[in-house]
Amino acid sequence: MWILSPLSWLLPSILVFAVGALLPRRRRWLLVLGGAGMAVSVLAMTPVVANRLVGWLEAMPTQPAACAVRPPDVAVVLAGGVDRFARSEDDVSVLSIGSRRRAEKALGWWLERPGRTLVVAGGSRRAVPEAILLAGYLRRLGVPAEAIRTETRSLDTWENARNLAAMRPALPREVVLVTSAMHMRRADYSMREAGFLPCALGADWRYVPFRRWRYLLPDSGGLDKTEAALHELVGLAVYRIRHRGAEAPAASVAQEPPRP
Repeated sequence: MWILSPLSWLLPSILVFAVGALLPRRRRWLLVLGGAGMAVSVLAMTPVVANRLVGWLEAMPTQPAACAVRPPDVAVVLAGGVDRFARSEDDVSVLSIGSRRRAEKALGWWLERPGRTLVVAGGSRRAVPEAILLAGYLRRLGVPAEAIRTETRSLDTWENARNLAAMRPALPREVVLVTSAMHMRRADYSMREAGFLPCALGADWRYVPFRRWRYLLPDSGGLDKTEAALHELVGLAVYRIRHRGAEAPAASVAQEPPRP
């Protein structure tokens, strides 16, 4: 959304400041408001501020005890978008770098133990479902088709979780959740609200610690990270408000029997 970009705040702030300065009788409150808006906009585009936001989002949520005691054999992989519309189900070149990194993280997990299953989730409004494309990419990486399941109807993270909970055969309650580290808080919340106990496995890490004084200056990298971080923060807030008190799909997530 354009409103979540610091660039979209800058021009109105400049206009407010200019109006306050050009009026016959200067309006001090307009100068303060415009100046504050410009300062916030510029600061939000600096790598140091952007990485503070990213670092908070990428802190992994508290893991259920079962994640260490009896790791799940099923991993849910959330698709991370495409760069353009696919011409066919085989056109995996359209997958975004975020989607590819999630798939590659899932591949590493799958290779650790035989018999594991990957469940890929993600639909599309007008083209080939993202889950179909990501499953094709995983097959090219060497994962056999029988080790992959897909959920192709969801259009956002909340729907990902709800539709996964409604799959048949039902998924176990305890699953590994593979998504971009910055997206993990929103995804983890959605999965828990749908009845799962996810074990977080982050991919596509973007946090960079403070290393150079130039990180105090605005640049395109800082702008991009801040926009992505604000998207996640606002999305998480909207989920918590909109779906407060929503019940998980009844009897949809299988209860896994205790393992020896």
